[in-house]
Amino acid sequence: MKKLVLQLIFGFIILPGTLAGTLYYLNKNGFFNISKIEVVLENPTPGQEQFLKPKVDEVEEGLKKYKGLSLWNIKLKKISREISANNWVDGLNIKRSWPSTLQVRLRPHEVKLLFLTKTGKLVPIIKDGSFLNPVDAKQAPDVALLEGETFVKKSALRKKAVDVIEQIPAEGSFSKKTISEIRHDNKEGFWMTLIKSGIQVKMGEDQVALKAARVSQVVDYLDSRQFDARVIDANLSKKVLVRLRKDP
Repeated sequence: MKKLVLQLIFGFIILPGTLAGTLYYLNKNGFFNISKIEVVLENPTPGQEQFLKPKVDEVEEGLKKYKGLSLWNIKLKKISREISANNWVDGLNIKRSWPSTLQVRLRPHEVKLLFLTKTGKLVPIIKDGSFLNPVDAKQAPDVALLEGETFVKKSALRKKAVDVIEQIPAEGSFSKKTISEIRHDNKEGFWMTLIKSGIQVKMGEDQVALKAARVSQVVDYLDSRQFDARVIDANLSKKVLVRLRKDP
């Protein structure tokens, strides 16, 4: 009985006290001071690395103030709030990696479109139609441009433009990669310009995926016959109308 009591005293009082004392001593003498900060992007969208790198660099620079501080004592919620203030950050996970590393995993917003301002600035647009901070051309993601002042004040229209571009395939003759510009007309809906040929494509407002497939077939046909098209009107119920550059 006495042996059991001694074991309980050791297990519940002496051992935890010794461990706590050791940790306190190590912490007091800098054993847990942060010597390394790791910032990692989770699943960045291909083609947007040049956009994200400077932003990750800014986060890393801002975290340098925590180097040398105790990993035990820092407030992770405070650091999380600081990083989340960056509007390009969609989510993050931050944790302590003992004994002296702070790990931050960032999930960035994917830039869906770029808005071209009157002054030539490029403003990234994310899934919900929100604007991010303007970027230089060399930093801009490889996505289509939105043109027209009507997009400035109408976030719902920007969101609609994102929904439209999301229905267009990533690859193919008519795809996200082949579209340079998108604009909107109140009467005719969305218009798109092809990078290679400069063809204007009228898409309207609805059934975008179906129309995109039709346009892709038309573009392939035009290329195979070497026709020089000016306009492709896909905003029709069952057909696609093509106007050649020689047409009036």
